[in-house]
Amino acid sequence: METLEKEFADFFVECKKQGFTATDMLAICQPLFQRRCNRCLVIACCALAAFGALYLLYSWCEEFSWLVSAIGRLLLIQLLPYWNWTPLYNSRCLIERAVDDVSSATTATKTLGRYETEAGNCVLCETLERIPTASNITFSALESLYLERGWPVIVTDSQQPRTLQTILDEMYRAGGDFLESEPCDVATNFMLKKIFNLELALAKIKDTTAANSKWFLQLRNCQRHAVKASRRFVTRPYYYPLHLEPFYSSWVLMAQNYANEALREIYLQGLIFVQQLSGYFDMRLRPKQPCLGPCPVVNIRLSAGECLIFSTDLWTFSYGNGVLESKAASVATVLEIDWQL
Repeated sequence: METLEKEFADFFVECKKQGFTATDMLAICQPLFQRRCNRCLVIACCALAAFGALYLLYSWCEEFSWLVSAIGRLLLIQLLPYWNWTPLYNSRCLIERAVDDVSSATTATKTLGRYETEAGNCVLCETLERIPTASNITFSALESLYLERGWPVIVTDSQQPRTLQTILDEMYRAGGDFLESEPCDVATNFMLKKIFNLELALAKIKDTTAANSKWFLQLRNCQRHAVKASRRFVTRPYYYPLHLEPFYSSWVLMAQNYANEALREIYLQGLIFVQQLSGYFDMRLRPKQPCLGPCPVVNIRLSAGECLIFSTDLWTFSYGNGVLESKAASVATVLEIDWQL
């Protein structure tokens, strides 16, 4: 490289001695400039094509988008010692507005209990007579039409119904991270809770027949690796946007030929997606206090392929099968999502 630079320097010195002007020198070196420009253009096109390919992959490949999201979160965690970005993440406004002491004192709110909501939320559900339904819809429409108002909604074309055997096969394919995990909030009539084993419970389900068996299984994936593994059979519905947080917890609700007089309440937090994969479950949404009087208790039957979406800011959730109309298996998954408007 040094030899080449020396030759160029000698060349320019010789050209000056010969009386070449700057215009003449530009004309002589034009092919070199053009070649350099072409090389830069090729590099820019390759970079643009690579960026476009990554964008398409992120938009259309669910596994890749989850991977990018996970890497981004890990990088943000690594930045915490140098820059505390959590106030910006948790804040609803990037630019805080000054509030005087009197105003802040009057707006201070107490910590709400499990069955409590703000009294101002009661006006949202006073006129609710039944849960609205929707299909072929985007999440932004669901958010603006229903969720921001505190209304639950049923998406009737959420996913294709699946058989119990198909669901069990998908659970086994989820691997050891799911099968060997220790679920939370387990309830079943297969075995004692203290000796519960998920893989053994699934094997019992696989070996039973609908004609002479009455069983149910409820569990929550609360371990991080189990939640991640459950994404292999708990598919995201088509209206689940990329900007929405991945679900931090997932439930599996299963029953066959099993009826219970009282619906079973489970404690949920955040934005909730209840996806009915097979059969049906009877469900009840009960408004929290002090809205239990002004607002109605809503009872629904969720059928295969449908999804119930609601926020726990206003509602508590119960499920079960009060009256058996079929011996077919009922399977549903419940996703808990940290939802911030």
